[in-house]
Amino acid sequence: MSGAIILTISPGGNDIAMKRRLLISFLALAILMLAIYITGEIYRSVDYTGRFLERRGRLVETGEYLVGESEGHRLFEVTLESSTGVRTNGFLRVPAEEGGLRPAFLILGGLRTGRKTLEYIHNTRGIVLLALDYPYEGKMSRMSTLEFIGSVPRIRRAVIDTAPAVMTAVDYLLERDDVDPGRIIVIGGSLGTFFIPAHAAIDDRPAAAVIIYGAGDIQSILGASHDIPRWLAKPAGWLGAVLVSPVEPMKYIGDISPRPLLMISSTQDPRIPERCSRLLHEAAGEPKTVKWIDAGHVSIQEEEFHRLISNTMISWLVEQGLVPRECFVTDD
Repeated sequence: MSGAIILTISPGGNDIAMKRRLLISFLALAILMLAIYITGEIYRSVDYTGRFLERRGRLVETGEYLVGESEGHRLFEVTLESSTGVRTNGFLRVPAEEGGLRPAFLILGGLRTGRKTLEYIHNTRGIVLLALDYPYEGKMSRMSTLEFIGSVPRIRRAVIDTAPAVMTAVDYLLERDDVDPGRIIVIGGSLGTFFIPAHAAIDDRPAAAVIIYGAGDIQSILGASHDIPRWLAKPAGWLGAVLVSPVEPMKYIGDISPRPLLMISSTQDPRIPERCSRLLHEAAGEPKTVKWIDAGHVSIQEEEFHRLISNTMISWLVEQGLVPRECFVTDD
């Protein structure tokens, strides 16, 4: 047709432009991921001892509330606050009868398991037991991705504040007139194994430490979790390790020396690779004692597990001269 204009569109030009945009997007994402990785690795390498000391403060407020009495003991809920605003709580079990100065166990276990922990430690007498909870308030299980992201600042703050919170708990024990200041033993199990070395790096007042199922290389431990899809295990392990890197046990385990250290590990724990346990053992200074037991993952509810752990720890404490054998009712 005369005067008609024919417009020809070449698809090749659009394809090239699209490929260019995709390439730029890919490169931008790669640069971002590299920047995140480098920043994370730098963050992981930092020694947080100075930060822990900044948050230490001094004990300024204590609350004790009687919540029960049984089998010759009294149970109290305890609230503690330091001058730097670090707040935590726990459960204290003391012998009902007066008996002068006693050894004291300061225990860090799982999240919000303080009272339960004391329920399963039933074979002691003449010992003051304080099971401390973590300075964290918020949801920890069944969180959506957005909920987790929103909780990251609170989790990080709790990670950094836990070692100072344990120091505040030691202050509290030292103020009591029934605690022997030379026989305070810190004990970490489950989540607590990450924090006992960090605490020991800044506090030389406890006479000894016990770590139950501790391990180094948090990234590998988190990556070994069966709760994470296999394809996500490595990146999730790395992200988790970055988040809790201020208390990576490998940084601080050597600082427990020269105080005695007992490390109890399992030969059959699917959640903690044996290599990670051995890494922590090797990094610890002397004097140290390593005990391997034939048991699965930490399950303090199981009587057999309790018997193995309890008797192993009791024997060691008696050998070290830290606790008299008459303070225990041995499980045979």
